[in-house]
Amino acid sequence: MLTDNQLIAALASLPTLAMPGLAFRAVHIRHLNTCLSSIGSFRFGGRYNPPSAFEALYLADHPVTSLLEVEALLKARTELKCLLKPPQLLLSIEYKLSAVLEIAAFDSQNTLSTNLQELTGNWRLMNALGQIAPTQTLGEAAYNLQTIEALKVPSARDPNSYNLVVFPDRLSANSLLRVYDDSGTINAQMP
Repeated sequence: MLTDNQLIAALASLPTLAMPGLAFRAVHIRHLNTCLSSIGSFRFGGRYNPPSAFEALYLADHPVTSLLEVEALLKARTELKCLLKPPQLLLSIEYKLSAVLEIAAFDSQNTLSTNLQELTGNWRLMNALGQIAPTQTLGEAAYNLQTIEALKVPSARDPNSYNLVVFPDRLSANSLLRVYDDSGTINAQMP
C-alpha cells in the first residue's frame, strides 16, 4: 500500500459516491441503548481505525456478514455454524451517505497499490505486535481528509460481501444512519 503523502494524494484522487441503502450491524444485547455507538472502535481499534485515534462505525451489507464479522457465525466451507456467544442483536440500519470512498473496487485498490489480501489480513496480530496495520493507515488517511464520510471495503469474513466503515463525526447534515424499528423499542439515529 502507498504510504504518507502518496496515500493521501491517491485517496483524494478517488471519486466519492453518494450511497443510500440498508446495512446491518450485530451488537451485544447489553448495547441496546447505544447500538450506534462506535466508542468501542475508538478504545480498541478496528480494521480501519487505530486504537484511540478516531471512531469508526462498522456495518455490513448483509445480515449474515454482520454475524460473521462479530464471530457469532463461522463459515466452514459451504456451511454456516453457530458459535456459543452472548445474545446478539441484529440491527437493520437505513443509511444515506454523501461521500463514500469505494475501496472494495479493484480499480481503487490498484490506485492505492493494495490488494484483497492486504485489506483482509490479520490487523489484530499486527496491533498485538505494536504495529499499525496498513488498513488502519488507510482509514486514518481517509479520515484526515475530513471530506470522507465512509469507506466501502471488502469483508474479511465473506469475499462476496462488503462493509461500510462510517466516520460518525464526519457525517454531513444531509447524511443519515437510522436503526429501523417500527416497534419503537430502539430509537437510534445520527447525526
